[in-house]
Amino acid sequence: MDITPLGAKYKIREDKGYSDMVRYNTTDEDLLFFDGYNFSGSLDDSNSLFENSLSFFKEIGNNKIEAYKILITTSSEATKFEEMLVEKLGKTDFYYQKTDFTFRIWNAEGKTYFFETNSSGEYNGKKFKSCDLFVVDSKNRFFINFASAGGFQYYGDYLHEKDKPENTGKKFTYRDFIDQREKEDGKDSYFLKNYVK
Repeated sequence: MDITPLGAKYKIREDKGYSDMVRYNTTDEDLLFFDGYNFSGSLDDSNSLFENSLSFFKEIGNNKIEAYKILITTSSEATKFEEMLVEKLGKTDFYYQKTDFTFRIWNAEGKTYFFETNSSGEYNGKKFKSCDLFVVDSKNRFFINFASAGGFQYYGDYLHEKDKPENTGKKFTYRDFIDQREKEDGKDSYFLKNYVK
């Protein structure tokens, strides 16, 4: 997708704070839809830092949008969005749950979906839940690697293992990777800590 027509019609800000990519951000509620679900809203109407938003990403030198990210900072929309996403994409092999965070990855329809929830936020003395979804073409290793950090770092380890000659050309899921890690490292493997089976 080319960003130019969207930029002419909607309020989109360009963020050139990266050396190898460009990010376009919008809080325009006409664009804040996912699978028919409107996720516009704000934790604080007087502070744009807390608005739900949509970002588009492209590599430098490329006009095609190659990934997008949805950020939701309002608890009710975050909860509804999580339920809708789980219903749409189903069970996943990559699912980690810590006290206030969850990390899930789905591969569906040629796309990889990185989804994180965070229930540790606090604003004006009130706790809130937020979530973000990063979606990229499953063949785009640049943005897959970009997303495979923080709570998703084990996915990068999995892809490294999947690319090994002994796993090339065969079905090798994240669950297969976890089973392999448990077999080789034992039940104390750090890959198993906080893993949801």
